[in-house]
Amino acid sequence: MAHPLTQHPPNMIGFGAPATMSPLSFGFGQPGMTLGSPVRPGAFNGLHHGFGVTSPGLTSPGFGSAGPSSPLKRASPPRTSSMPIPTLSNKRTRRASSVSSSSSPVGSPSLSSRRMDDDDRRERKIAGSKAIKRIRKETEESSTTSDASLPSTSHLPILMDIINEDPSLAPRILRRIPQPPLDNCLEQLERIVAKIGRATGSWDVQEGYVATRRWNRVEEQVDNFTKTASTYLKFFSQPSSTQEPVEPNTLYHLLHALTAHALQILPIVPDGPPTSARPFLELANLVLTTWGTWLTRISDEVNNRGGMFPHSMAQSWADGLDQLAREPPQTTQAAAPSVSWAMPMSMPAPPSTRENPLVIGFRHALQPIRDRFMNELGWLAARG
Repeated sequence: MAHPLTQHPPNMIGFGAPATMSPLSFGFGQPGMTLGSPVRPGAFNGLHHGFGVTSPGLTSPGFGSAGPSSPLKRASPPRTSSMPIPTLSNKRTRRASSVSSSSSPVGSPSLSSRRMDDDDRRERKIAGSKAIKRIRKETEESSTTSDASLPSTSHLPILMDIINEDPSLAPRILRRIPQPPLDNCLEQLERIVAKIGRATGSWDVQEGYVATRRWNRVEEQVDNFTKTASTYLKFFSQPSSTQEPVEPNTLYHLLHALTAHALQILPIVPDGPPTSARPFLELANLVLTTWGTWLTRISDEVNNRGGMFPHSMAQSWADGLDQLAREPPQTTQAAAPSVSWAMPMSMPAPPSTRENPLVIGFRHALQPIRDRFMNELGWLAARG
């Protein structure tokens, strides 16, 4: 039996390489790789992974293959992708099995750096959520603090407005609020009186239709003053059991301010006081009554209980009462200027010096209180 090799023409037998590549020597013994010639980088890039599959760059033994005299030349494989395809090795080294940034086919970060990036993102996310919660909490606290930290001076006008709208709430509110500073009360009264003055335009005594029109303009502001002053007067003169007793000097300053305002507002009340002026006139009577109560308590404390007050304080009380109850100086009417025949013009009438009857009656009612103070407590102020 003839040898199988003798059945083929000699020129068709390739002695440079076996017909099929051994899986154990994948990539070795191929033609075109002679000893002493350097191996071109990427020469094995065209090899496919798998057993029994030849590379498209290698010619299989068969018709048209080169003879032994002409070495086989390897055709450069077509580049299907810009990314290199790693070759398969049966034995993986420790270095190849480890994942690193240099061996990564797509140039991705290493596992350690990826973990660090994940940790950083997680920490930033946690820090951001904490910052949001902290800012939200601070905002809520600041809003709550700003709502609850209104100055005490702003509470008084609000409460006064509530009492003026519904006077039946006055006893319940006054029992629960602490004693407000006297300066704040006096400032609020001054603001109301200033509004009345701007609305009237003049504090002079007027008669008839002009006086009625002026009263109609200030009627609302006078009513506001009446309600506010009455509330303050009751609060300081009749403290509840839960409040501290009011100092005599504090009540004196409130009574002095209310009396001065009453003497200022009374001239704008028209003759034959209208019904809308009655609350204000009742306030004036309440001020006179409170003066008498205040004087009785001080006289009893000093003359019956042996109490004492500073000389300067008693002297200021005496001076204030005397100033309020004193009759105004009589103004002398100036002589009318001479009128020439060459000046045929009517001269304006001199201003009226008539005092409002309500002012006169109020001052006369205050004079007995002044005289009584001088008789009972004048020795404290070196008066007698």
